Amino acid sequence: MRKITRGITKFFVANLTVAFAMMLLPVFLITDNVPAFEAIMDYVFSNKE
Repeated sequence: MRKITRGITKFFVANLTVAFAMMLLPVFLITDNVPAFEAIMDYVFSNKE
């Protein structure tokens, strides 16, 4: 049950991350160092349990 909950959470976080990345597009034109975005990507693509 815990894996299912974690998978659903990651699914929603990944979808919200896409919207967040679109809002940050002007920032990414200036710099690629955005700590909040890096933290979200680390969470979404980590395989830690």
